[in-house]
Amino acid sequence: MSTITFLTQPFRDKKLTVRLAPQEQRTLLSLIQEYKLPKKCTCGEGKCGSCAVKVAPMHRQTGPRTVRLSDEERTALFKSGKLSRQQYESDGLPDIPPLWRLACQYVVMDEEIMVAF
Repeated sequence: MSTITFLTQPFRDKKLTVRLAPQEQRTLLSLIQEYKLPKKCTCGEGKCGSCAVKVAPMHRQTGPRTVRLSDEERTALFKSGKLSRQQYESDGLPDIPPLWRLACQYVVMDEEIMVAF
């Protein structure tokens, strides 16, 4: 089961938590739109970077893990200053996933995450 906790302007005092069944794979953007959260997204294709959100695991990850960003996501996050040059040039980001991700590209898997914007 996936658990996504949104921390955003209308929910500063109380958090919005969404749970997804294990087989249900959704992008963060689709959840933001479904719950009518105040996040402006322009293209929805990973090109503009307007849907950048902070994503953090709720629990410490066990074992090494490599996160691979699509070319579009890497480029958009780099252009908006959310990725360093080293992160941009790296094929994968080992162990520590990047803090910033594009909501339109991030597919929620079986994980517990906190999303802020």
